[in-house]
Amino acid sequence: MRQQGHSWPIHRIQPDGSVENWGRLTALHGGFRFVSERADWLEREYPDRLYPGLPFFLQDVGPQGYLGRAIAREAAAVLNVPPDVRNWNDDDVLSYLLLQGKDLAGDLVVGERMLEQALRGAADARVYKESEREAHYPAAASAAQRGEQVGSSAGGEQPKFVSQVRRRNGTIAPVMVKFSVADVSPVQQRWMDLLLCEHLAAETIAEAGFTAVRTAVLDAGGRRFLEIERFDRVALRGRRGIVTLGALEDALVDAMSAHWTEAAQLLERAEWIERGTARELRWLGCFGDLIANNDMHRSNASFWLDDPPFRLTPAYDMLPMLFAPGSQGEITEREFRPRPPLPTVADVWPSAAAAADRFWQRVQEDARLSDSFRALARRCQGELARWR
Repeated sequence: MRQQGHSWPIHRIQPDGSVENWGRLTALHGGFRFVSERADWLEREYPDRLYPGLPFFLQDVGPQGYLGRAIAREAAAVLNVPPDVRNWNDDDVLSYLLLQGKDLAGDLVVGERMLEQALRGAADARVYKESEREAHYPAAASAAQRGEQVGSSAGGEQPKFVSQVRRRNGTIAPVMVKFSVADVSPVQQRWMDLLLCEHLAAETIAEAGFTAVRTAVLDAGGRRFLEIERFDRVALRGRRGIVTLGALEDALVDAMSAHWTEAAQLLERAEWIERGTARELRWLGCFGDLIANNDMHRSNASFWLDDPPFRLTPAYDMLPMLFAPGSQGEITEREFRPRPPLPTVADVWPSAAAAADRFWQRVQEDARLSDSFRALARRCQGELARWR
């Protein structure tokens, strides 16, 4: 494997910062073998411990999205991989994991070299006080746009960077920070509105009794910043394992869903998740649909990588993406047409609709949002009221 051997240990960094040897990955002709004495449940679907490609729990930890593209461009010459991460194959991803994968999403580290760098990196991490964010975040956003200080391989298309913040109570919060572009334009204003909507949606989900990411909004340097506490990190040294809905579904069930509500049914029927978790995923699917989130793809929901039955991580990336600017920077006012309350969601739809109504009301009442977006929220609330 490109002079990197053919067999490697896979480690997991625990929440307290200690290291667990989770198993060993071996490259074979036409696939991989993964052997673990700590994950017997894998043998339920892979009794021979053979995988046709990289095991599913490694498929989502490579470079993705906005940060992933910057990583791929930087790594292309060093790793002899394509500069576009979308063209990477399993060997390319594995090269990255072995040579640059010290700060992957989740808690997995492949190989001894990256484990050493991961532990050293935690010890050397720069921590910023909350009072320093107004100066630090604009500089970090500019650096991220230049392709510098890429940091974690966390996915997602919104421009972002990662940092560590010391709260006023002394605790350290690893954060991912999304940001808007520093110019004055309708497109920039729309992204500022959407970042604030993501914050309001997370608060609304939590108030409804479900777990969502903790967020904060900060305006500085002509930009809006959405600070999101990382649930796969614990202070500076600890980590928690995660696996996306798509990776889990592809690996463990015999069908692929078209919507989160269908995925919940498939995973519950196969006994990989319990009824309460399936209900939560269906509720989130309904809520997202009712706040005009048309980007609920299978990487925008994740589970803790613990022994099954799997439990959902905090909800994230929940916002009215229907109204995001187009790929060419144009703003098209699309029609909000939520799904009707079908029988498969009859038990969760009324609660999700009530939460969505509260969300649209909060959007209208928040003076930080533009007048045009608050007017849009009124129309969406009216459309929701027709179904309620």
